[in-house]
Amino acid sequence: MLRDEIGKTVALNINEIYKSIQGEGFLVGSPCVFVRIQGCNIRCPWCDQPSSLSFVERKMDIEDIFRHISKYRCRHVVITGGEPFTEQNIKHLCALLIEENYLVQIETNGTLWIEGMEELLDKIYLSCSPKEEAGFRIDERLIDFINELKFVIDERFDASVLERKEFKPFVEKGLVILQPENNRKEMIIKAINIQDEFIKRGYSLKVIPQIHKILGVR
Repeated sequence: MLRDEIGKTVALNINEIYKSIQGEGFLVGSPCVFVRIQGCNIRCPWCDQPSSLSFVERKMDIEDIFRHISKYRCRHVVITGGEPFTEQNIKHLCALLIEENYLVQIETNGTLWIEGMEELLDKIYLSCSPKEEAGFRIDERLIDFINELKFVIDERFDASVLERKEFKPFVEKGLVILQPENNRKEMIIKAINIQDEFIKRGYSLKVIPQIHKILGVR
């Protein structure tokens, strides 16, 4: 068993672990356990998890992480951050969760890569949110594994980003989500206007706000 081999010897920097609902993306409303990684490689001005940005040591071994997850009796685990791909050892946690028949979802900004993850990503739901702070760059090794692309719509966002060649296949397949920043009314209107623009071109983009904020949960 993988847990017997590495559970007590491999650790991750963890900000928090808690149960809630998935408030973003196509899996919205699903009950899940969030595993929030400590540390992020970029800084977005509207980030709603500032406590998870800094690279401080908050080590928790994988056996303890799994014990925290399993107590909630929920089969959907969301590994988020911070930025999950800053932690090389998330591949070991993902392998254990997959072995134990969990639905594993990773939320990433898409800029980083972990060697060996290609063996697991076919079994993981990968939610990628390209960020302006990184020039909307995605590591090309991630592209084929992405299940949904989520763009935060703020004052700076320009719809021309969606025309980039690496994003076009996702637009054509209806796998692009426009998420109004902080559910602000003006950003909801902007997202709907972008959606309307692409409807005229024959494409369907989804406008999905942060549902957990509407419901008043974490």
